[in-house]
Amino acid sequence: MSDPSPEPDKAVDENLAAISASTEEPNHLDAKPSPQSIPTDARNGSSAAPTPPPKKPNMLQRAWKKVGFNPTTIMIMVKPAIAATIAMGIFQSQAVAKHYLNLGYLIIIVSITTVPILPRGKFIMNLLVSVVLTCFGCGMVTLGQWCGIKARQHTTPADASLAVAYGYNSSASVVNAIFFMVNIFGISVLRAARPAFSIPGIQYTVFMCVGFSYGPQEPTVAASHRFVKELLYSFLTGQAISAGVCLLVIPVSSRKVFFAEVAGFLQTCRGLLKAQMGFVRVLEHSRLCNPLVKKEHLETEEGKAVLQTFAERAKALKAASAGILGLGAKLRDDVVFARRESAYGHFRETDISELHQLLRRIMIPISGLSTIVAISEGMQEDGKLPDYVPEGVSDDEFNNERKEWLEMITAVIVTFEQMVQILDESILHILILLRLVPGASKDTKLQREDVEKNGDTSRPGQLGYGDYLEKRIKLFRQTRTAELKAWATSRGLNSVFQSTLKNQSTRPNMGHQKLPPGAQARDILASKRLHIIMFMEYLLWTTSLAILSLVRFAELKATDNTFRHSRLVFPKIKTLIKWVKGLINGDPDSGPQFGNLDENVDVPDIVYLGSSFNAPKDPEHLPPKNGIQRLGNHLRLIPKFLGSEPVRFGVRVTIATMSIGIMAYLHSTHKFFIQQRVVWCLVMIAIGMSPTSGSAVFNLLGNLTFTLFGMIGAFINWYIVDQKTTGVIVIFFFFMMFYFYFCAKYPRFLVAIVAGALTHVLVIGYELQVRVIGLAQATATGQPYYPLYKLAPYRLLTVGAGVLVGYIFTIFPVPITEASILRRDLGLSLFLLSKYLSAVTATVDMRLQDKSGDMKDKGSPGRRLEKMRHKVLEKQVMLLGSMRANLGFLPWDLKFGGEFPTELYKALVDEVQNITNYLTIIAYATESFPSSHSLSSTPSPTTLSRQTPWLTRFSHYRHNTIPQSHQLTTLLTLLSASLRNAQPLPPYLIPPSPYRISDELLDEGAELLELSNLDEPGFRAVAVVETGQRCVVRSVGRCVDRVRDIVGEVDFSFRVVGNSWEESMVFGGPSAGEAGADVGADGKVKNA
Repeated sequence: MSDPSPEPDKAVDENLAAISASTEEPNHLDAKPSPQSIPTDARNGSSAAPTPPPKKPNMLQRAWKKVGFNPTTIMIMVKPAIAATIAMGIFQSQAVAKHYLNLGYLIIIVSITTVPILPRGKFIMNLLVSVVLTCFGCGMVTLGQWCGIKARQHTTPADASLAVAYGYNSSASVVNAIFFMVNIFGISVLRAARPAFSIPGIQYTVFMCVGFSYGPQEPTVAASHRFVKELLYSFLTGQAISAGVCLLVIPVSSRKVFFAEVAGFLQTCRGLLKAQMGFVRVLEHSRLCNPLVKKEHLETEEGKAVLQTFAERAKALKAASAGILGLGAKLRDDVVFARRESAYGHFRETDISELHQLLRRIMIPISGLSTIVAISEGMQEDGKLPDYVPEGVSDDEFNNERKEWLEMITAVIVTFEQMVQILDESILHILILLRLVPGASKDTKLQREDVEKNGDTSRPGQLGYGDYLEKRIKLFRQTRTAELKAWATSRGLNSVFQSTLKNQSTRPNMGHQKLPPGAQARDILASKRLHIIMFMEYLLWTTSLAILSLVRFAELKATDNTFRHSRLVFPKIKTLIKWVKGLINGDPDSGPQFGNLDENVDVPDIVYLGSSFNAPKDPEHLPPKNGIQRLGNHLRLIPKFLGSEPVRFGVRVTIATMSIGIMAYLHSTHKFFIQQRVVWCLVMIAIGMSPTSGSAVFNLLGNLTFTLFGMIGAFINWYIVDQKTTGVIVIFFFFMMFYFYFCAKYPRFLVAIVAGALTHVLVIGYELQVRVIGLAQATATGQPYYPLYKLAPYRLLTVGAGVLVGYIFTIFPVPITEASILRRDLGLSLFLLSKYLSAVTATVDMRLQDKSGDMKDKGSPGRRLEKMRHKVLEKQVMLLGSMRANLGFLPWDLKFGGEFPTELYKALVDEVQNITNYLTIIAYATESFPSSHSLSSTPSPTTLSRQTPWLTRFSHYRHNTIPQSHQLTTLLTLLSASLRNAQPLPPYLIPPSPYRISDELLDEGAELLELSNLDEPGFRAVAVVETGQRCVVRSVGRCVDRVRDIVGEVDFSFRVVGNSWEESMVFGGPSAGEAGADVGADGKVKNA
């Protein structure tokens, strides 16, 4: 099948459901019709015939739209229903049923839990793991039952009657119980430690529960082998049916999912650009243009409407940026399966990798556009300006100040609108050439001829559009440079880096006379505004370059015969080996990440690397010096593993399961356990337990609710067709579609909905099974036959009891709450942020000094620092997603005592996200530094000249790393330690003042900061770095305040309230966070 999907659909959230077989529906934020739908006459400026108004949809169309049916939803509904119905249908044949007997209903359950809705690549991986675990489980059950039978034989007298020899045996029960505990513990640990084993782990759990529940009553090895064979055949048959449905019924490849998500990503980029443009249009109402606002204006209806519009546009921009990041995360996950998959299509594995890299190059700058919201809102805070216009300021002064900036913003809006329109058409051009939209033209030769006829103009879909885009990008840069210089000249502003009084500028008409303090303050504010304008401009410009690279890629693929014919595509052996290692180790790049970086580094200078590049130090052990000590280090991994989170979770699950499972191994309760089908209580305990109490409450209520619905559905399914087998199977199919419709629409309730569907399957499947194999065979295992009106409530009770017991052991003996997990993760996130800040700071210094080495060499310092930075960023992104999920479960968490400070934690998570975004933009902006340097060695002061590249001269005058950046790293580390250990902050903890890398320039380098260098390579990038640094400092200050509010601060100062004021000053005054306790005249504390 071909790779691209002609019409991408809406995807199901993978973070909440193990379903990613869907495709992503484009984000239609832009209501304007695509150029394909615009008549040719209209595009050329001619008037076209007016189009009639669209017809009002009829009632059926409105209902269809209301329920949200689309190809993806229908696929998710139909495929599991077909698999379950096939499994139920084939068992109605005696020729089939004789091979499964009492375990035939497991075929239906396994066909569903193998998840046939997954894309082909993910499904095959899931299927392989499931088959391997099933075969391994078969071996474990066979071994366990054999050991139990041998224990029975050794403890049974030779002259015992058949009732004694084949009846209950305590030794056999103990052996089976031990095997059951060990296997449940192992699979629970594996599921917690390796997410790839989650779905196969469910089937393994069911296999263990059924195998070892019936194990104690197996009298002979032959009977055991017959039982295990039926159990194994049931699982393998269900997996085979699921595989056939996945691969043959509405087949969906991982490549199709990937390309549909690519289309969705590009369409969302179009929407984000529109949202950015909408926000730029209302910037005139922000603090960027109005550092001082007239109070009476805010009280008018017009002022309120303007503020509301600004807030709505800002919210829309943030939402669009969040959508881009979410799609980027999905692309990162799905590209792995798309590369591994064997297919018949157009794109090779290398093409998919290159396409994904180009999309990542777009994601960083285009998602960074949303930071303009926080930057513009922080103008007042950063400048410490009053809220309103002081009474002494005249209307003329106020209007003149506003008018100057309105002129600037107006010019920005005009140029940005033109560029955004071009980028919108460029993305459409990419979609057409990559055949990700319907109606993509295939006649590239005709398209090229049209371009030559049109001259400088071009339309999306025509080869050569990349040259047109490149010209427009250059024109955009030249226009913005001219406008900035003209505006600064008219205002007398000489330097965009006029951020502190250290770098004072002089106006052209004042000679060397310094500006007065009032004018100096206005120029500092103007410099900050210019930084923000250049920040916006640089991000849009780099976004344009990234889109241009993708346009070049699309045009190359349109002309190099990639789409000429389809071909068989196979993954590389290296890719498969990496997949197997990742499946075993949990991380494809597991193992030592860096090692000794001083080895084999081919750089001209001696490079000393920081301790963070090496393995973390052990505070209780020195590095091993001999083989015995190294062996001891390996032995210490065992207790470390046994104390890990997955093992603790596995112990909880094992204890919870055995609290009910013990009934299967005791003489007085074994018969009851078998008769009442309590085995399914064990299954629900093992697969339904959650690691935290908040999600446990959510799962408890959801599972109980949908299990009740499953019982009611089984009643309806059975009696609405008067218990006729054919009618029951037909209605069963529609019920399965009904259940999985809600799975598609509400993936958050996936586990609960599947629990309801399994309850339905257990009831209906058993009743039909009894009809086929007969009553005698159905009761041969000791289970009495119940009619459906009795069986359904029993199933409800067993499943409900399992869910309830699982919840009890989640909160007993010590509840693991979302609050504690969130605090721990947030502390870890702050520590990762300190590492990321340190890595970005080192990256900026290295690139400024041109010491990165050859980035193609894996041993170069720049390449290794880049690898470390990317790893820390990936972990940070994962932690942020986990923390936001925990925030969503907080309302369900157990609440004892005072309220949890949700708003403080939410604000802290947002600040961590903002700092991560700023640092990522800083690292991205410095990527252009190496190319901006001279290829020769760093010049000496005597060789510096106008011919020397600007960035080389700039870095020459900047000697050392700014100490404030190290203070920020120290601050974040302290915040992390205080939050993770629930300890108060050290006293007098004050964030550093905002700093910039240009502040390090010496007096003789001041001319480098003039606006005449605006077009020099690296000039705008330095301005972007400085803007990001200022935002990082501001956000870290907010983090300090919020962490102080959460954990407090070490502070024993006091102040006496009375006729005179006195303060403790033994070693210093009060801390920055608290003024101290109020002490009355009697010496008692009034307010502690």
